[in-house]
Amino acid sequence: MIGLLWVAVGPVQAQAFRFPAGDADYVNYYVTAYYDHGGVTDWSCESDTYSGHRGSDFGVGSWSGMDAGQDIVAAADGVVETTNDGEFDECTTSDCAGGGGFGNYVKLQHDDGRVTYYAHMKKWTVAVSPGDRVSCGDLLGQVGSSGYSSGPHLHFEPRTSSGTAYDPFTGACNAGTSSWVVQGPWGDLPAPVCDTPPGECVPQAVLTCGDSVGARNDSEHASTEHWYYGCSEFTYSGSEVAWEVLTDRDEPVTVTLSGLTADLDLFLLSSAACDGTGCVAHSTESETSDESATAQATAEVPLVVVVDGWEGAVSGFHLSVACEGGLPEDTEPVDSDPGDSKTDTGEASTDTSGTGDDTGPEGSPVVPWSRVERPRGGCATGGGALPVGWWLLASLVLFWRRPRS
Repeated sequence: MIGLLWVAVGPVQAQAFRFPAGDADYVNYYVTAYYDHGGVTDWSCESDTYSGHRGSDFGVGSWSGMDAGQDIVAAADGVVETTNDGEFDECTTSDCAGGGGFGNYVKLQHDDGRVTYYAHMKKWTVAVSPGDRVSCGDLLGQVGSSGYSSGPHLHFEPRTSSGTAYDPFTGACNAGTSSWVVQGPWGDLPAPVCDTPPGECVPQAVLTCGDSVGARNDSEHASTEHWYYGCSEFTYSGSEVAWEVLTDRDEPVTVTLSGLTADLDLFLLSSAACDGTGCVAHSTESETSDESATAQATAEVPLVVVVDGWEGAVSGFHLSVACEGGLPEDTEPVDSDPGDSKTDTGEASTDTSGTGDDTGPEGSPVVPWSRVERPRGGCATGGGALPVGWWLLASLVLFWRRPRS
């Protein structure tokens, strides 16, 4: 994976922004100046901006609106990185001292590496402190006119993980993906609606040492909810699919991804939350290179393996697990939901047609679905229930393949 590509294509967000106004005060806000794309041109190729402006400005009814108190809230979940308060808040000259031009402000660090600035706040209204964890919609302060300001307004400025300011709006003069949950038309405000955080990245099956499986990241078990795993600066717009890896020993576990025809990457996580906080190892090689990651496993504590596509990439692949142990003896039998014909036959899927079934690259060995399937909801949809005879046969195979130490 090439870091420069991530910057060049513009921000791709894990969680979209709500409009950063308090619910009761939202009706009092209006656009005063968009981000400048050069030549005094905003995202819609209009001129509602000014030269060199690197944020989005929203007024609240001038001084009377400021005096009434207009709440500013977090646009997305994050951690407060920096605050500044106590600066003069009745600036009219656009050059008042304090906060590096932002006057009284709050800087939030978001889980996906982005930051957002909320600038020119009213004196002594900053409601958070560095290190505070805030949720989307939590109060940060109130609108003022501090720093480089000529009147009361909110200057909202998102930046990438590399510190580059960018326009959260998309249109004819700013192609790409909007950063807002609901952007709305030019001249209107984005909606004050928080993005719904993704659910757990639920593993489709349990694997252990020596297991291998052929699959696709756009299979029936895949989802497209998760974009960021906390392992690197990259965000992922492709489909993802997950497994649980379990061993009965404290030992290193190596997971290898091979046979790719597109750029997929590999992540080992400490939980299925997939919220950017649980990464323990990863591999983000470029193009179709094989991926391999190693993490220290604790006996009977699962690792979650996620395969995701860079910039929408889709591919068949072969996934293998290398370690010395096996499944804990008290592991519950693998079960399946009714209705999956692959499971009913007990045969491995070897279809390489790219139709969405769990198939690997041509020639890849595939673990029989009856061996690994364990429906858990979310991105793991189930298959059919097996007859008792098949469970007995599977148990004998497991016993023969997995001598206990």
